[in-house]
Amino acid sequence: MKINKLFPSIKVIFCISFLSINGCGGSGSSPEIPEPSPVQPPSFYWEVSTPEEQGMDPNKVKEIVEYVLDDDFSTQGLIVVRGDKIVVEEYKGISESTLSGLQSVYSNNDWDFDIDEWRNKWGTRDQYSLATSWSAAKSFTSSLIGIAIENGFIDSVDEYVSTYLPNWIGTDKENSVTIQDILEMRSRLQCPPGGNGGSSIYYQEDQLTPSIERGFNQDLPENGWVYCNADTMILGEVLLNATGLDAMEFGDRYLFSKIGMTVDWWRDGQNNYLTYCCLDSTTRDLARFGLLWLNQGLWDGEQIIAST
Repeated sequence: MKINKLFPSIKVIFCISFLSINGCGGSGSSPEIPEPSPVQPPSFYWEVSTPEEQGMDPNKVKEIVEYVLDDDFSTQGLIVVRGDKIVVEEYKGISESTLSGLQSVYSNNDWDFDIDEWRNKWGTRDQYSLATSWSAAKSFTSSLIGIAIENGFIDSVDEYVSTYLPNWIGTDKENSVTIQDILEMRSRLQCPPGGNGGSSIYYQEDQLTPSIERGFNQDLPENGWVYCNADTMILGEVLLNATGLDAMEFGDRYLFSKIGMTVDWWRDGQNNYLTYCCLDSTTRDLARFGLLWLNQGLWDGEQIIAST
């Protein structure tokens, strides 16, 4: 686990609507996994414009920029896209106040913290710098589930998770929790302790096993909702068992490479991809994903994600 990647969040601003993934497609038979396509030169290049040229109020845009880049948010990068063009692009290195706060957190937990190393590594940001998605990675994971459905690896979101998790067979979780339940965080499974969606799993060498082995939370009503990272962590194993590819391999073959996006996805000590968080990419590449959704899953004439 790379604890030294714990740098606060990135804000990427663009017009985006994450559509719910409906139960679509799937013949039930195992589709053939295509061979990786040869790497092609990118067909899409960002054009740079200005708020004025795109009919935007520059004063309002300036207010947004100042708000998002406030030290309280520790923003790494900001992009505003209008009409497929970048109208604002700003980057900011880690602030001294954030460094001081991190130093206190590390000290309180008896962790090693080299403030000069952090300052040198995170003090300067630009369009080539990787930034961490944190929980926005859940949107990538849910998109991959939708792509797996569209390509016939999974029948629909109404399928039971136990179809793809052998450990659940013969337990009370068999035929009890659907993929839709996991996507909506209505699994009714006990969330690990810690704030921010059961953050304690983040510090475990193996984050997948405790996510899978959780029992039901008897205090939750039917269809009860709890924000829980461990739910989305399970989806990585669902993808692996459904497609034969881990989340990174499947994502690169069916999504990232198709839109020209370079990705580094964090893993735990057992090499399980953290499908609930921590997908590193440049701010510009993250904006490509937003643009893909804005265009209803269509990229360069190819339907990457189903529009419905």
